[in-house]
Amino acid sequence: MCSEHRIRAMVLTGTLAKTVVLMLIGTEVMFAPIFGAKMLFIPANFNSHVQCFARLAADLAQLGHVTRVLAPSNARVPHFIKDFPGGGNFSYTTYQVDGEEPYPNSRELSAACLRLAASHSTWEKLSLWSDILTDLFNYGESDCVRLLDNEHMMKQVRDDGYQFAVMDPFVTQCYYAIPYSLGVPYASLSVPGLTWTYRVPRCPSFVPSLGFNYTDRMSFVQRLTTFLVEQLLLFKIQNDTTTYVNRLAPDRPSINAYQLMQRVQFKTFNISYIYFNSMHKQYYHRM
Repeated sequence: MCSEHRIRAMVLTGTLAKTVVLMLIGTEVMFAPIFGAKMLFIPANFNSHVQCFARLAADLAQLGHVTRVLAPSNARVPHFIKDFPGGGNFSYTTYQVDGEEPYPNSRELSAACLRLAASHSTWEKLSLWSDILTDLFNYGESDCVRLLDNEHMMKQVRDDGYQFAVMDPFVTQCYYAIPYSLGVPYASLSVPGLTWTYRVPRCPSFVPSLGFNYTDRMSFVQRLTTFLVEQLLLFKIQNDTTTYVNRLAPDRPSINAYQLMQRVQFKTFNISYIYFNSMHKQYYHRM
């Protein structure tokens, strides 16, 4: 009889002890300080990219993070921006750039994309694609330089104490120099043609390239074309200049665009092909 009471007492004591421990753990979790991160978003000057970056930043702000989007002045302001009161966790700031509209959303580029989609000549496609890339990167670099030349805004960026940045894989030798100079990790949109920079093996001849309406059942000529286009893209982005890194981070190792891309901590969903695919659909719909 005594042993039975002793067993019950031991079980009760053990249950009570577990309950107290769980209560202590629960109290610790409930009242533990929780801090949101301060994140900087710098989209390239594409209306769709600005929309995507701003939406992500706004959603993260609602979860408790402090986010700020730096967008070019001529990009279309996302419609939902007006719904966010000033002084909250989310802010949308523009920096002055040249032109009334982003070049990637211009009639000029639309016409070039339609010519690319309509062409049946492999050589003409390569030539048009090369010209498009050259213009895109030239305009993009000009936009980035305008941001770096904005001393007031760059001082704010340095003083705000950001802990993370979300970037576009575009004119990386310039834009990526910003989070690199801040010494913070950064994420990037993932572009299939640049998977090699993230150490992901990919054979270009088996994946349809940007700007072409090929399927995964490509002929030999189409595979060769895709391979050549990917090499052209890699050639265009392999910029060895360290001018912007040296300018923003003179006390840090001088690295180029390729090395800046290899420092990317996280890859997000890619939307950069939507614009070009829509150009193809517009053309073939008119046929």
